[in-house]
Amino acid sequence: MNEWLRNGFFLGLGAAVAGKEKVQAYLDDLVTRGRITPREAEEFAEELIRKGETKEEEWSQTSKDRVKGVFNDMGVATRDDVEQLEAKIERLENMLKQSGTDDDTKPS
Repeated sequence: MNEWLRNGFFLGLGAAVAGKEKVQAYLDDLVTRGRITPREAEEFAEELIRKGETKEEEWSQTSKDRVKGVFNDMGVATRDDVEQLEAKIERLENMLKQSGTDDDTKPS
């Protein structure tokens, strides 16, 4: 699954780079033809970047939620679950030590 996520990341990164290059080429063409000013092209590019960042954050959260849902459906423990179990084990070990019935102190 790790390889799948890695490939997906690189696919998205490649698409983003290719998309940025195409947008920049398109804007350069519009400036060359005199349809927009260089300042307008820069403002448009900045607006696209802002919108892209917002969408990326939304997609990232959506992806996280989906992965959490899949792991939950599969019964995979979360970090919180593990931390709670570790704390419970530590409490139980302390109780055993206090009662003197720790397995490590019993002769074999």
